[in-house]
Amino acid sequence: MSSSASDRSASRRSLIRRAAVTGGAAVAATAVSAVNATQASADTGDPVGIGQVNEGWCTTITNAAPDGAATLVLQNDVGASLHLKRQEVTRTVTGGVYPTTAGLGVIISQSGQHRKHETLTTANATMLVPIPPTRVLDTRSPAGRARLLEGGGRIDSQGRATAGTFLVVHLRDIVNYGDGMIGNITVAKTEKAGFGTVFGRGDLPDASTINWFGPGQLLSNGVITQLGSYETAAGEYYEDVVAIYVQKSAAAVILDVTGLLVFHPESAVINNPKTLSGGDGVRAQVIKENAERGKRAVQAGA
Repeated sequence: MSSSASDRSASRRSLIRRAAVTGGAAVAATAVSAVNATQASADTGDPVGIGQVNEGWCTTITNAAPDGAATLVLQNDVGASLHLKRQEVTRTVTGGVYPTTAGLGVIISQSGQHRKHETLTTANATMLVPIPPTRVLDTRSPAGRARLLEGGGRIDSQGRATAGTFLVVHLRDIVNYGDGMIGNITVAKTEKAGFGTVFGRGDLPDASTINWFGPGQLLSNGVITQLGSYETAAGEYYEDVVAIYVQKSAAAVILDVTGLLVFHPESAVINNPKTLSGGDGVRAQVIKENAERGKRAVQAGA
């Protein structure tokens, strides 16, 4: 063996002996030397992380083991072999801002795991946004029936919805992707005793919103209900609808809206005319996704 080769062998054994005694930086230097055949430049205390993502503060050695579970074994000629195994380095990194219905949230990364911290306010559910009192249905005139998607063909000569009529009203230009509404329902020109039910999604409820007790009555009642979606018999699909089912007797029906339940004020487009579609930005998309949660379809089944 040449003198230079003998010197290198002695130097390598010396490094391994120091690693067994001192650990830390010597282990790091030995691990990098064994793999790269060059002396490591790691500072004292700089760890060797096995199977981890490269970081500016950590020398990393990886292999093809599943889930990065690499293990590096260093032979020790004068004692037990040294085993360098993957270690969990606890480090917190704050970043990754993402949109929520309330505004903005932050993603926290710690020990290789990601957690989302979301701003929690009432906007994560719905908020009430008052609007100018707006008439959306009046069966007594053709203009008052302009928002009807269903039921327009069941209005008699006196402008009354006949018994068993299912009215579906579209709140276009008032709300986009809303969750509910507050308003007032009025019946007039009643034929005989009967009642009506206002609802926004799902099957017809077994409850009444307004009741009348004889012919020729004019009555009103407050309404709080969900908004839903509806597909016509022709296959046309509409969001933001409310339904009224007239039962037992004919009556003219008037519906006014005074407030909206929304996930963001911008959904109340009557107050702030903007088009909230999927192509209008991240905020609009989040509003739409949250508005479409759950079963929103209005069903006419009795």
